[in-house]
Amino acid sequence: MNVWYIHPYAGGPGVGRYWRPYYFSKFWNKAGHTSVVISAAYHHLLEPDEVRKGTLEIKGVRYAYVPTLKYQGNGMGRMMSMLMFSLLLLPFCLLRGCRHGRPNVIIYSSPHPFGALSAWLAARLLGAQFVFEVRDIWPLSLVELGGLKENNPMVRLTGWIERFAYKRSNKVISLLPCAEAHMSEKGLAPGKFLWVPNGVDLGEGLPENKPAESSFAQHVSSLKDQGYFVVIYAGAHGDPNALSGLVHSALILQEQSLNIKIILVGKGERKAQLMGYAGDNSLEMVEFFDQQPKESVLEALSLASAGYISLKSQPIFRFGVSPNKLWDYMLTKLPVIFACKSGNDPVGDYGCGVTADPECPRDIARAIRQLYEMSDVERVAMGQRGHDAVLKHYTYEQLAGRVVRAVGSTSFE
Repeated sequence: MNVWYIHPYAGGPGVGRYWRPYYFSKFWNKAGHTSVVISAAYHHLLEPDEVRKGTLEIKGVRYAYVPTLKYQGNGMGRMMSMLMFSLLLLPFCLLRGCRHGRPNVIIYSSPHPFGALSAWLAARLLGAQFVFEVRDIWPLSLVELGGLKENNPMVRLTGWIERFAYKRSNKVISLLPCAEAHMSEKGLAPGKFLWVPNGVDLGEGLPENKPAESSFAQHVSSLKDQGYFVVIYAGAHGDPNALSGLVHSALILQEQSLNIKIILVGKGERKAQLMGYAGDNSLEMVEFFDQQPKESVLEALSLASAGYISLKSQPIFRFGVSPNKLWDYMLTKLPVIFACKSGNDPVGDYGCGVTADPECPRDIARAIRQLYEMSDVERVAMGQRGHDAVLKHYTYEQLAGRVVRAVGSTSFE
């Protein structure tokens, strides 16, 4: 099977932060299929932050780049880049089909939905199946997170694209486990829904039972040797991540003279504010680190005591969540503090941690102390349950196979 996976913000090793397209393509190729990741020549998740051109191959995964504009921030420049990508996507796909052969399936992933029409038309003209992958539900994200009115032209446009894509797709992949009812209301036919969450790649290895190599992991190891209970948050420091509750909880925990360290690693627009609060309140319990390479983070996680994940309480999360860092925590056998109010609760389902209110510092402090006061045996058993669940349900090799089997069993309509 020849699969084109179109993701406007695709990443991977040396490419950018969002690795799901890389993992899918890697395991499709490993299974004997052929695939290419088609992405925007520039987007804000690229690392390093520079425009890509032409094609690129990384560890056997092929990338092809649609020309777009470079932009800064979340304003008109970004919108123009989205529209340019969406308009050029159709001729790009048709030209690629002529030069490199037609695909069997085109998957369009929707961090933004504007390229879905071009992807669908390309699939029709090239005789391929069209699969729509939903990461964010549009236009509800604009209404419930962005505060736009339902009669806003952008809301109306993305609502029309949403209904069109649900109706015309051979399959709809959703990262959100509780979204099928909503999609059915918008025109998705029975049997087309396919839940495929984010996952982990076991090929990256777990740095267990060996000395820490990176300076970040060595620091975590040193804290553990000093007897600290180390809680790590690894991820974006933005408004949706609701990290103020975690930092504020340190004020409560520090007053209790507990031997705890809270480490936040990553970057984002709220980081300076969080660091300012910690400094103003002399929170020696809290430490901040710049974004680290993925392998260094996994190494540090394997040495820590607990992992923390939070999301700002929003109605949109009733459809569920699938955060990458959660599976990384579970893979490294960390008990998890799950401070999210969502339609699903993997931590509760698998008994691999405790839950907390993301916006209540006292409740977060309670959850951290609950893990802190557990015996080592209890925490090890909790972490092992999460690890076993990841191996059984959330490896990218399994998830990639789920996609091609579902698409392969679908006839053209």
